[in-house]
Amino acid sequence: MNTEELNGLRQERCNQAMRRGQGSNSAASLAWTPSPLDREIYPELAQAYTFLPGLIEHYLARQELPIKKELAVLFVDLADSTKAVLRQTPEMALVVVQHFMRVVTEIALAHCGDVKDYEGDGALLYFASVAAAARAALAIQAALAAERSTPDTCLQARLSLNVGEVVIGVIGSPLRRSVALIGPAVSLAARLLKQIPPGGIVAPQAAVEKLHEDAPDLAERFQVWGECLTLKGFEEECVTAYYLMNFDDQVR
Repeated sequence: MNTEELNGLRQERCNQAMRRGQGSNSAASLAWTPSPLDREIYPELAQAYTFLPGLIEHYLARQELPIKKELAVLFVDLADSTKAVLRQTPEMALVVVQHFMRVVTEIALAHCGDVKDYEGDGALLYFASVAAAARAALAIQAALAAERSTPDTCLQARLSLNVGEVVIGVIGSPLRRSVALIGPAVSLAARLLKQIPPGGIVAPQAAVEKLHEDAPDLAERFQVWGECLTLKGFEEECVTAYYLMNFDDQVR
C-alpha cells in the first residue's frame, strides 16, 4: 500500500469516526484509531497513519505555495505548565509535556486534522472544517478529564478555535525554512487563548455561527462569554467570544 492509498484509507476511516461522533459526548465516539481489522488487513497502517502527509506537505511537495484556503485552526496550550515544571525535575517535566503532546497529536490526526507547530507547551492544529476542530477539542478535553481520575495526573488545557481564510506559505531562507499559516483567523484565535481560564474552549462568534451550519449540536453547547472584548491587534473590532466549559462539567 503506497502513501496515497494509506492517506485515502485514513481519510475514509476518520470520516466514519466523525459521523459516529455526531451528537455524542463520549470520549470513545470523539476519536478514531486503527481497528484490529485495519491492523490485520493493513499492518503498516498502525505505524503509518500518524506519519501520513498532511495538507501542508501536499501543497509543499507540489510547489503550490503560497495558497489561500479556508481552514479551521485550534490552539492547544498546557495550562499552568510553569508550576508543573517547577514541581518536577527537567527530565520529568519533559515527560509530562511529551505525554500531553502525544495525546493532542493523536486526537488531531484521528479527527482528520494535523499539527502545524509545536511550541513550548502548546500546539497549533489545523482542520478542513470547524466541526472537526470542535470535536477534536472536545476529545482532548475528554482525554485529559479521564486522566485526572488518577492521583498523579492533573493536566488541563486551554483551547481556542477559529475558522477563516488562511494563507499557507513558506517563510525563512534556503538555509532554514518553515511553513506558516497566516491570517486574521489565526491571530484572533491566538489572542483569545490568552484570555480564558484553564479547562475550556473559546471561539469567536464567526466560528460558532459556522459551527451552527456544520454541527448545530456542538454549537449549542457554546455560551456567550464576552460580548465586546478588546484584544491587541483587534482594537477597532468588538469581538464577541463564546466559551464551552470543561469536559467534566459537560458530562455531569
